[in-house]
Amino acid sequence: MAIFHLDFKVVKRSEGRSSVAKAAYHARCRITDERTCDTYDYSRRTDLYGHFILAPVNAPEHIVKDSTALWNEVEGVERQQNGQTSRYFDVAIPAELNNDAKKKLVLEYCQKNFVDKGMIADIAFHDLESNNPHAHVMLTLKTIDKNGFGKKERSWNDKKMVFQWREAWSTISNSYLEAAGVAARIDHRSLRSQCAAALAQAETASSNEDKAFWLAKATEANRPPMRRIHRAKWNRPAAQEQRAAEKAIRDEAKQAAFEVYKTFKELPLEIIVGVRSFTVFLPHQTEEIVLPDIRSGASGNRVRQPVLVAPVPHTRPRGVKSYRNTSKVSKVTRARSSSVSIADNAVNTILKNPSSQAPNNRAARNAKRKQTTPHQSNLFKRFTALVIDFFKEKFIWGKRLIDTTDLEHDKRIGENYVFDEVAGVYVSRSEHEQRARFNSDDYKPISEEVTRFPSRPKKEQLNINSSIAVTPLPSAEQTRNPKLRMSKSSFYQK
Repeated sequence: MAIFHLDFKVVKRSEGRSSVAKAAYHARCRITDERTCDTYDYSRRTDLYGHFILAPVNAPEHIVKDSTALWNEVEGVERQQNGQTSRYFDVAIPAELNNDAKKKLVLEYCQKNFVDKGMIADIAFHDLESNNPHAHVMLTLKTIDKNGFGKKERSWNDKKMVFQWREAWSTISNSYLEAAGVAARIDHRSLRSQCAAALAQAETASSNEDKAFWLAKATEANRPPMRRIHRAKWNRPAAQEQRAAEKAIRDEAKQAAFEVYKTFKELPLEIIVGVRSFTVFLPHQTEEIVLPDIRSGASGNRVRQPVLVAPVPHTRPRGVKSYRNTSKVSKVTRARSSSVSIADNAVNTILKNPSSQAPNNRAARNAKRKQTTPHQSNLFKRFTALVIDFFKEKFIWGKRLIDTTDLEHDKRIGENYVFDEVAGVYVSRSEHEQRARFNSDDYKPISEEVTRFPSRPKKEQLNINSSIAVTPLPSAEQTRNPKLRMSKSSFYQK
């Protein structure tokens, strides 16, 4: 059956997605991403029933020749690492149409709503002969001319455009269904919106047939929507049970809508239908003028017949102010008599309401109820205040204990700290006084504030007695060659 499904999404690099990979999946082909050198191959799938690329007239030929050239160019011109490269959506095609009509429907929709605005549409048809015919469409986000892609068109990202595109799809799909002679229709609105709109139409309907039709529409839409089941979970028992329960609820709503239409269509025209509560009641009956006996002195040959007149318009009774709150108006008032006296020469005519002859029992009980008088002395109010004060004095939670923590803290801060306006923080009073004295014009450092660099330490010299003969230790070379061994005394002797 024809269903509405149209979901728009955006390919984002921040989510690790690529337009090249998405295009390869839609077209069921093998494409290599020139930017990342990744290859995506979906050529083994056999559910492709057609692939088309619709582009504006000024688009270069080398860009729109195939999906590989198109989406590699899109990925190449996008320089941001977390940028958005394309927009795509999946659309459910009415199964009542034939394959040619399905393709023509999607191509016409994309041409009018996207390509004429300057986008390039890459369209792939899947499962046209199954119970789930659908199409995958990818759209570019940047404008294009004979020189290539330009800047991104931000107006295409407006949320209002999505609502317009969804409404356009339902309109064009219904036109194709009507041309094919199919009674089914689709609606882009939610079930709640459809129910509210149908009730509004039923309120303004002029005939019973129109009223019954819109009430049936509201009854059919008064159900929870079906939840989408992913293709990978479709064959699971839980998914099948969920779909069966949702179909049962939908069928019950359709049966209830048929019963509502049949019931309200056969009702007479004199009834009044409350579409909000689905209640039926009769209109107000016509009121009768009852003529009393002719008074003395009037002509007795004159005979008057009862006359049917329109009912007295309903007027809201005036409220009575409450004695407890002068600003509040009470809703319960005593009903006044609805009889109206009409003077006609010497005859009095009384207009009687049928409801006045048999008054409501509840209204009679309310009329007999004794009205209470307010307390003039306010004794109860003063007693309540005394009880509350008593409990406040006895219980600790009712007393307000003075918190001395903040007072002591403020006192300590005021004694030991001073606010530094330059630094914007509290500093100790001694440090503040030292800084103030240092910044004054007549500042003279004291001995404690004067510090000098320490003198360089002197190296201690060893006292060597020159009278002692010092014999140097033999070096490593002299140790290896004994001929080089010579004492200092022998050297001087020579």
